[in-house]
Amino acid sequence: MDWHRHSALGARHKEHIPGQRDQRNLDQAARTVEDWLAVQALAEPGLVDDADELRQVGVLARAGVSSDEVNQAVRRARQHGWGWAPIAVLLGETREQARQRLA
Repeated sequence: MDWHRHSALGARHKEHIPGQRDQRNLDQAARTVEDWLAVQALAEPGLVDDADELRQVGVLARAGVSSDEVNQAVRRARQHGWGWAPIAVLLGETREQARQRLA
């Protein structure tokens, strides 16, 4: 499993506030993850191109679709090797909240 997909987002959260799922916060979370992906791609070219499943989690969370659809997207992202940290950011949760709720 690739460590880049599991590395923490660290201080890149900027204005994103875990636990708040309003549209502004989810939009900021998506930008945070895209910034993080860009940094990770410096070490692993092609990583950003391989992030469709991860991005889909954010798209569905921002669209307000059913939790079943979001849960399926999370499962697909996990199957493609993405860690809980970027998934949780896209969901507006902490990593631990996401892991406990969806694992």
